[in-house]
Amino acid sequence: MTFAFGHLIGAWVLGKIYEKVKSKKLSHLTWGFLLLGGILPDADLLLDWTLGTELHRTITHSLFFAVVVGLLVFFVAKYFTKENKNIGIAIGAGILMHLFLDYFSVYGVPLLWPYLKYFTPLGNYFNPINGGIMNQSLEQLQLTARLSVVDMAIGTAWVGYLWFRKRIQF
Repeated sequence: MTFAFGHLIGAWVLGKIYEKVKSKKLSHLTWGFLLLGGILPDADLLLDWTLGTELHRTITHSLFFAVVVGLLVFFVAKYFTKENKNIGIAIGAGILMHLFLDYFSVYGVPLLWPYLKYFTPLGNYFNPINGGIMNQSLEQLQLTARLSVVDMAIGTAWVGYLWFRKRIQF
């Protein structure tokens, strides 16, 4: 299970690979949209936590969402910036990286949503009821909390490293 920091790192690695292969630097705006795409599919968790819904790992974890958001950002940005193509592709690529990382979790991802087949490396399974946070056992919630703490620790260590190497300032 990948948490927010892991998804940000996945999007960051994707951006660095692009820069290396294309021998071009991404703009700050493009980086921002790539990283936003890396965590955007989990925005549905905010609705789950605040409204008690069971939306996590549904539409926002599908190829449909990646394409629609990428195109929407592309066309909206067309009126505000010359980088519309880049940021539309960047947010779509960030979302696809998020889906790729979640594909390797035990829960899988509904790539073809609204078709409720969840895809994992171990095969595909039909999940008519999303096992959201409200349906988790105490043990599952404790494991999720522990993994979240590990995610935060890795994120803190990474920011500390960047600060130590004078790559960021506070």
